[in-house]
Amino acid sequence: MTNDRASESPVEQLAAQYGLLTCVECGKCVSACPMAEIFADFSYEVSPRGVIERVLLGHETSGDPGIWFCLTCDVCTDLCPAGVRFRDFVDAVRHLSIRAGITGFGSFCRRCGQYICPQHTSRHLKRLLGTTGEETIALCPRCRRYELGETMQGLLPGRQRVPPRPSNHDTEGPSR
Repeated sequence: MTNDRASESPVEQLAAQYGLLTCVECGKCVSACPMAEIFADFSYEVSPRGVIERVLLGHETSGDPGIWFCLTCDVCTDLCPAGVRFRDFVDAVRHLSIRAGITGFGSFCRRCGQYICPQHTSRHLKRLLGTTGEETIALCPRCRRYELGETMQGLLPGRQRVPPRPSNHDTEGPSR
């Protein structure tokens, strides 16, 4: 990484902004990362420390599995003695990647197209929650609130459509 910020890539600028350069390689982030307990395919390469190492060595991050594996739970950031803000870095790189057209790693709202979470995480939640997970992951929080609001409005008294009552002349039969 250079001292001249103008010549740095956007990822290098984000690395400096979120403190990746201050990492002291203590490994607290790796040992506390909940991904190790959640995902069977967790490894050092997708851990916070593994991702930081590759970023500092100048490797491409957009398609890096670690960027898309991270749960953004903030456990690593809370424990980091150097103050590295890994979750914020991951969020920023994901959004940078999505703006660049790299969408194959993300799950997006079926209604508005907003990024929700990594596909890896959504697959795990769907397996864990079953059909409820499918419904939960399909919409972003804003669209979920909107859909709930529409449902609730339809249930309000006076908002439901009541079929018209038949008039007297429809039920009395032919007139005499």
